[in-house]
This record gives sequence, structure tokens and C-alpha cells, in this order.
Amino acid sequence: MIRSLHARLCDRHPTERTRILNSLPAMTLFSRSLPALLCASLLTTHGAFAAPAPASAEHPVAAATAGAPVVLDRIVAVVNKEIILESQLVNDIALVTAQMKARGITPPSVADLQGQVLEHMITTRVQLQRATEAGIKANDQDVNAAIDRVAKQNNVTSKEFLSEAKAQGVSIANLRREIHDQILIQELRQKEVTRRLDVTDQDVDLFLANGHADSSEEYHLSHILVSIPDNATPEQRAAAEAKADKILAELRSGGDFTQIAIRHSDGQQALQGGDLGWRKASDLPTLFASVVPTLKVGEVSNVIRGLNGYNIVKLDDKRSSEPQQTVVETDVQHLQLKPSTIRDAKATAALAQSLYKQIEGGADFGKLAKRYSDDTQTKNEGGNTGWQPPEVFSPELMQHIDALAKGQVGQPFELNDNWHIVKLLGRRTVNVTEKIRRQRARMAIMQQRETTKYEDWLRQLRASAYIEIRLKSGWITDADVAAAQS
Repeated sequence: MIRSLHARLCDRHPTERTRILNSLPAMTLFSRSLPALLCASLLTTHGAFAAPAPASAEHPVAAATAGAPVVLDRIVAVVNKEIILESQLVNDIALVTAQMKARGITPPSVADLQGQVLEHMITTRVQLQRATEAGIKANDQDVNAAIDRVAKQNNVTSKEFLSEAKAQGVSIANLRREIHDQILIQELRQKEVTRRLDVTDQDVDLFLANGHADSSEEYHLSHILVSIPDNATPEQRAAAEAKADKILAELRSGGDFTQIAIRHSDGQQALQGGDLGWRKASDLPTLFASVVPTLKVGEVSNVIRGLNGYNIVKLDDKRSSEPQQTVVETDVQHLQLKPSTIRDAKATAALAQSLYKQIEGGADFGKLAKRYSDDTQTKNEGGNTGWQPPEVFSPELMQHIDALAKGQVGQPFELNDNWHIVKLLGRRTVNVTEKIRRQRARMAIMQQRETTKYEDWLRQLRASAYIEIRLKSGWITDADVAAAQS
């Protein structure tokens, strides 16, 4: 069974556009707004464009009098110079509801869900606006590459992936727009947050000295956050803490964590029921690092106070992973010949054969490499690469190396219009556990810092934006959402 769309789009690291495309994190299937000018043109029009409908106090989307302006839509929020329309919010609620059902989650009522979805739309909108200001762009090729990658990870074709999305009630246009926007947001996050972080060797040493990376345990967590604003007053802190305590009491009384997270959490994964996915022990946020290992599967923590607010975590499951790893390294001599204006392809091939015969006749490989090789990285070393892991060489070159016995010189071969002669000096199996351990520690530190910095950055970005919420209770009904799904 193929996983739900959201689960497939969740797999979270990376600095260039390619890395971003290869690992899009935590995509939720939300639609986006029309450009502001188009939105504005849809707010009101006349009977010639929409048939008059009966007036309704509950639903003022209909005109009261024939020939009078017909309100086709309402503004539910203003974000800087952009607007969010009621129809867009309804569409997003419909998509989120469909996504929840696909994941086996019973959606809460529209009254409970609309505020969360609107907040997600607002934070997404301010990030997209910032991405535009920063000159960040994505095109159809970027979106296609992302879809291809996700499909490949799930052993399906792109066509099959899109067909399943459509079967789940997801508009392909909305899906592509969501992926496009997520590419922009992830590159913005890299630019504004991740690339500004630095982890030193001393940071890694301290991290390892404290034993953070020694555990092979992995934890599947869910999270609820009751956030507090920057420079919160004592009253605001007290109100947030009281809300967190009330949530914890509801959980301890048997309340469903997923449903409560959807209704009340301020965390980024609220609409996924607070699901944080699997985390290695070394990747746990510092705030949770001492708490999570003490929990039993299914257990909910006490309220954890942090700089961002009040947190509650639940241990959904745990498992062990094996950290030991080895790699086979090779030490080779490499002689490369490139055709040039002075020596054409035919002459280059002839020289390769001549040099091979000389080496087979007892000529020193290193001396010939220093004299003839066009490999600038190894030429001055007599063609010697030193001990290298397999990924250093191209797969095609590695195939030729693997076919050699120690001390053997391979026949000249052509690869990408260049001629190569390779001699295998030796192989060795190296335990790279410590190297990988340090790499994991560095990534864990980076992830911990990045998560906190991103939350701070996003909170400041939202605080600096002009946001006006106009959504009124009762505007959107369950019937509206059902109609949007039909």
C-alpha cells in the first residue's frame, strides 16, 4: 500500500537547489491564493456575471436584491498587501480534511479546524512574500524534478503518483502549486537560517563528550506546543501555561492526542496531529533530550517549558538502529589522456595503448603519469590517488577498478571521450563508525539549532508583517467544505 501523500512528502537536509528538490520536508496539501489583483477583481461583481440567489442572513454570499452587487467571496485575512479569500480557506480546509481521512484521522469540526488552517495560510504567505523579495524562484522543471523524486522514493512512476493524488481528491494544479511554494519556502529557510549556522569541531567534541550521540535508539514522537509571543508579559505566560495544563489534563483523561493537537497546538505539525516522525536520540531537540528516553511507548510527558512556549510530547514508538559501518577503500594510480587541438582522439587512443605496453614492459607508472597524464589532481603525485572511498570515483571508473587484482594494470579504456589507465595498488576495509558518528553529531547539532532558529525567525517574520484577520464565526460551515470536496 502506498503511503499517504503527506507521509511521502515529509521525508527532512541540504544547501543547494538540488538537495532541496531531493528532500522536500513536511509538505501539507494546501492550495495557494490567486495574485492579489485577480483576487480583488473577484470580490464583487454584478448580476451579468453571477445569477442572483436568495438572500440569507447566515450566508451573505447571495445578493438581497436582483441587480445589486453580488458578493461572490469575502476577505478572511489581509497579509501585508495580499488578501486571503473565504473560498481559498474553504478549499484548504477541504484539502486538509481529505488528507486527514487518507491518514486515518477523523477530522475535527470546521469550527475547530478553520483557525489552524488560516494560521498556516498566513505563515506560508509571509514566507512566500519574503522569498519573492529575496529573488527566490522555482519553475516547472523544479516541480517536475520534485515529483519524480517523491515518486521514485515510493517505487511508483510520476504518473502513478499523480493519479493516486487525484484519487484522494487532490487537485493536481493545487498539488503542483503546493510543491512549488514548498520549494521556495525551503530555499528561503536555507538562505535565511540554515546557511547562517556554523558547527565547529569543538561543538562536536562537546556534544560527544556529553554522550548525546551514543544511543542507537530512535523515537517516533508527537508534539503539542502552546506558544508565547516574543517579550511575553507575565500574564501572557500564565495564560499559556494554564492552557497547556488544561490540555495535559485532557490528555491524561484519555483525550486523543492527534485530535487535541489539531485543535490546540501552535506547532508546525499541528495539522498532522503533531506528528514529528522518527527522530534519532542524537537528533532530539535539547528541550526533549532528557525527557523522551524516560517515557514508555504511548506515554505523554508533563508540560515542558521552553523559550518558545509550553510543550507536551508523546512517545508513539521506539526502535534501535545499528551505528557500526565499514567501507572498502582503494589505493590506485590513474593516468588520464584528453584529446586536444594538438592531439586528436585517434592519436590519444594510440598514445594510451603505447603507454600501456610500456608499463607492461616494466616502465614506471608514476614517471609516465607525471609526464603524460592530464589529470591535474594526481599528475604531480605520479597518478597516485591515495586511499579513497568508492564515492570519490565515478561508477564507471569504479567498475574498472573493482575488476583489478592488487598490483594489476588494467587495459586502457575510453570514458567520456577521455582515455584512462588504472593500476590497483591495494584495498582495505575501514571502520568509519567514528567518522560517521561525528558527522551525525554535527548534523544533530545543526538540526537542533536550525529548528530553534527557524521558529524564532518565523515568529519575527510574522510579527513584522501587517496581518488583519476578518474571519467571523459561522461564515464557513461543514456544508461549504463538503461542497468544495465534491
